[in-house]
Amino acid sequence: MNSEERKRLIAKSPISFKYLKRFNIAAGILHLVQGAIMLVLGLQLEWSRDIYTFYMKLNIVSADTTVITAVPDAQVFFTIGYLGVILAAFPLISAIAHFMIAYPKNNSYNENLKKGMNPYRWYEYAFSSSIMIVLIALFLGVWDFWSLVMIFVLNAMMIMFGYIMEVINQKTEKTSWSAFILGSISGFTPWVVLYAYFIAAVNSVGVEVPTFVYMILFIYFFLFNIFAINMVLQYKGVGRWKDYLYGERFYIILSFVAKTILSWLVFVGIFAPF
Repeated sequence: MNSEERKRLIAKSPISFKYLKRFNIAAGILHLVQGAIMLVLGLQLEWSRDIYTFYMKLNIVSADTTVITAVPDAQVFFTIGYLGVILAAFPLISAIAHFMIAYPKNNSYNENLKKGMNPYRWYEYAFSSSIMIVLIALFLGVWDFWSLVMIFVLNAMMIMFGYIMEVINQKTEKTSWSAFILGSISGFTPWVVLYAYFIAAVNSVGVEVPTFVYMILFIYFFLFNIFAINMVLQYKGVGRWKDYLYGERFYIILSFVAKTILSWLVFVGIFAPF
């Protein structure tokens, strides 16, 4: 589907801009309520995790210093406390984004939708989903600071490639999938790391991986891919997804459902026996 056809379908859509703004207000309120509950409960229940750095350390093996080996030197970089409070940022960031969209004087949302894009969505996802994947990485034993930084950045880059996908395809005669492909590579890489740690934990003798970790990992991966499928359906023009506004509404619904399920799974998991 080319950009002009997409714009014509948006102009004829049965889904109005006013409806979407009300939909965003409703989603914002629901996210805000959940975030507030998590914030209050998170302040009552403390859960901490040491974050390490693994720089190299030189060891002198022989007395005459002729044999030197380099080994990882694990050092506590800092300790994350009150993880439940950090998790509350997941729905609260979403609430802020929805309210910014629905703000009465914000006409840029409607104007962007007419072009077949929503930058607010990508800005919000870049932070909220990256926070979530880092928290999941902590559960799986990724405690190296710089590894967590790379996971956060790669995930955020994947999201921003979604933004670039919409920017590029505003004026194209034929859909360009380059941003989608690059984003998929960027987003897939952290999952390789997560599943490597997960498999290592499962295969460890005497270590029993908690059930909620299985649930979080596989449910998040499933929901994670539905967002990509929604974009593919939009740009392929499949069925009702020919209408960009239908896909926009689906993003809002999917975002709320996914964040509700994941945030509460992780929240309960934080305070379950580890």
